[in-house]
Formats: sequence, C-alpha cells, structure tokens
Amino acid sequence: MMHSSPSVTTPVSAEPSSAPGLLQPIAEFLIRRRILLSAILFTLLIVSDVLFGSQPRDPLGLHDPLGAAGSLLVLGGLALRSWSAGILRKDAELTMTGPYRLIRNPLYVGSFLMMFGFCVLIDDPKNIWLILGPMLVIYIVKVRGEERLLSTRFSAQWPDYARRTPRFIPRIARASLRADWRAAQWMHSREYQALGATLSALVAIKIWHLI
Repeated sequence: MMHSSPSVTTPVSAEPSSAPGLLQPIAEFLIRRRILLSAILFTLLIVSDVLFGSQPRDPLGLHDPLGAAGSLLVLGGLALRSWSAGILRKDAELTMTGPYRLIRNPLYVGSFLMMFGFCVLIDDPKNIWLILGPMLVIYIVKVRGEERLLSTRFSAQWPDYARRTPRFIPRIARASLRADWRAAQWMHSREYQALGATLSALVAIKIWHLI
C-alpha cells in the first residue's frame, strides 16, 4: 500500500475470507475465481444483449458523452491498476507510496472503475447490478481478510497507515504521489494480461457497435 518514506508491501495473496463457518470455503472459492467469474458474467450478459438486439455505445465516439465517459472509466481504471502493480512489492513490504498514499486498495478500485466503464459502454442498466453487486461483496470479503493479515504481518506500520488512508475513496489532501514504479514489477504482476484483455474488449465493443 503506499510509501511516503519507506515502502512496505501489500500482499494481494492473503487468506481472504472473513466469512464464518460453512460460508468460509464458499467465500474463498469465489474470491480465488473472482476474475473468471466476472469474465463469465460479462460474457453471458453480452451474449444476451446481442441476442436481443441491444447495441453498445461507441468507445471511440467523442460525440457521445456516455460512450466517452465509459471509455475514460475503463482506461482510467486500467491506468490505476498498472500504476499500482508497478509499485506493489507483495509479501516484502507494506507499500505506502504512489496510489497507496491515497487509498489502501487502488488495484481493486481500478478494477471496479473498469467494470463500471464496460457496463456504461454496453449500455444495459441491468449489467451494473448483475456485475458490480456480486463483485462488490466478493471484494469486500477479500479486502477484510487481507487487511487482517497485513495488520499482523506489519503490526508496527499498519495501525497508523490504516488510520490515515481510506480503503476505497480518497480524501482531498495534498500529498506527494512519487513512487518507485518498475516495469519488471509490472511484468511480474502480469498486468500485461489486463492490458491485452482490455484493449481486445474495447475493439470487440467497437466492432459490435458497427454491426
């Protein structure tokens, strides 16, 4: 999560679940498969939209405010994820620089911006509830589990960091966002997969819009 002076890493591979009893294995399964589940949900919703003759917004259409807003959300979320992934040092330190100086979970916030942006581009209101609703529950459970692990692993830094840094919504404050971004770390995090998948999805939506 951030680094203002020293860096400190935020493991994204924590024991995630805070759900008790029988819900715990279910929650852990859903959390581990969250990316696959979101992809499946999106695919099913898009197939239904195509079958029922819906048409998406033009992701390159600057004349369409909603289409432009959807693309900006997708690209902004992707940029936030890439920025965060190049700074995060999993299991080594509690990262507190760059985007982690503003919020504790910039990778997840970036993912939600992208999902919301795609929902806007697909232009079917039910998608927002069917995609973001279940994903929000899964991510909240995961974040709570990760934060419990971080508070144990980095017990000296975590209380002060958690007190001054919001989980998801940044406070308006002046802060230096400089950080040691490394392309090697970005590659190690395999963020290139998110980049390739996002660009492919935008191209597919553009083609769908033209059909």
